[in-house]
Amino acid sequence: MSARQRAWAVAGVVAAVGAAVLGLLLSLFLAGLFVVSAAAAAVPHLLREQPKVFARACLVIGTGLLAWGLIGAIIGMFLFLPAGLLLLVAAFVDAGNRPGAWWAVTVPLAGAAAFAFVVLLGP
Repeated sequence: MSARQRAWAVAGVVAAVGAAVLGLLLSLFLAGLFVVSAAAAAVPHLLREQPKVFARACLVIGTGLLAWGLIGAIIGMFLFLPAGLLLLVAAFVDAGNRPGAWWAVTVPLAGAAAFAFVVLLGP
């Protein structure tokens, strides 16, 4: 894993922690959702010894945070959109550690499908 890839992922975690702190200040009722969402952003750092797995984790969690930010926008989860974007950049910033074509296609499609499913079944 390169220093640039690590820096982008750390920026994603910092953005997620900032979003969680802001969310905690806005609503203590939803504190658990904000803390779990921020904790998910830190998961790729547990996999930093395996660069490909790290990039795949950044892709999956970044896409998940983007979908979660759109789905939960009404309760303030849109604050996690920058963290999701930063994790997506971290997944693709290093040419030698990119997640691969299959991952790059299926993960965003799954995120879009989850978003569409929630929107279609919404109130």
